[in-house]
Amino acid sequence: MTATRKTVSVAIATYNRAAMARQAVEAALAQSLAPEEVVISDDASTDHTEVLFKQWLAGSSQASNVKYIRQPCNSKGVGNWNRAIEATTGDYIAWCSDDDRFLPGHLQASVDYLEAHPETGLVHSGFVDLLENAAVSRQEPRRLRSNQPLPVNRKTLVRYLIRYYDWPFHPSTIVMRRAVWEKVGLFDPRFALADTDWFVRAAMEFAIVLLPRHGVLNRRHPGNWSNRVGSARMQCEIYEIVDRAIGQLWPRQPVRRVLTRCLWNGNVRARLALTICARVRSGHKAAAAVAWQSLAYGVGRALPKWMETLGSWLIEHWPLAGSGNLPAADGLRETVSPP
Repeated sequence: MTATRKTVSVAIATYNRAAMARQAVEAALAQSLAPEEVVISDDASTDHTEVLFKQWLAGSSQASNVKYIRQPCNSKGVGNWNRAIEATTGDYIAWCSDDDRFLPGHLQASVDYLEAHPETGLVHSGFVDLLENAAVSRQEPRRLRSNQPLPVNRKTLVRYLIRYYDWPFHPSTIVMRRAVWEKVGLFDPRFALADTDWFVRAAMEFAIVLLPRHGVLNRRHPGNWSNRVGSARMQCEIYEIVDRAIGQLWPRQPVRRVLTRCLWNGNVRARLALTICARVRSGHKAAAAVAWQSLAYGVGRALPKWMETLGSWLIEHWPLAGSGNLPAADGLRETVSPP
């Protein structure tokens, strides 16, 4: 750390998760490198979020470090993410989803690395799954991708996204310099995966480093936002986001651009094919059909109509191998493509 200590802000956007959001705030305040402020932006929750936070802050000795903001109307998510970060004032900004929690030392390790490496714009890290449903609660650390800091930049971005397609980053582990937010700009509400779009735009402008440590508890539960978005839709958005970036990376190198696009196109189609196979095996014909439509029309050049029709017919008439009910673990640990 330098002699002049930089200030740290934590931004949390929430909607109808009063108890989880309070745990996220408490974990942020308990960090060894205590943030100067925790901003929590409530997206017009209809549960008791507002009452809980006002009562808690009224009796908390840490109330001066917490800024509670309530949106006048619901933004559908992404607008509230922007509101939370825009309300921060620190030199460093740490993001945390309302259903996640920082692990001990997360802010200290992240800020220490940024202070020691001024060429790096932001860092992220690994995470520990906290698997939860009505009957289960257990922690499962995700395997770290490297035992050394792993850099990502505009030159390595596409290769990194292909290799780590399922979880290229965890948004709740991001700690950035304020200059990064000011340069990259707001989350784009056109995308359900607005955080992925933002991460790609950030990598186009700044060096990013994945730290070899677990930074957050990633709570997996039936109400996860990623579960609601759905695997096929997520993959089509990822395809669009990265395809656009490829065009920006090599505007004057058409051969490299075309070859990279072919590689990226093939990667996403292969992932969708894996999704289709997994859904058919588990008896989820409707989900398999959605994934097939995404593969046929949502990724690159559309398949011929006869091929799309044949694929739909095969999915509809394929003998069911499963019951149609996902095992409990699938609901707890949803990924972009099946394991």
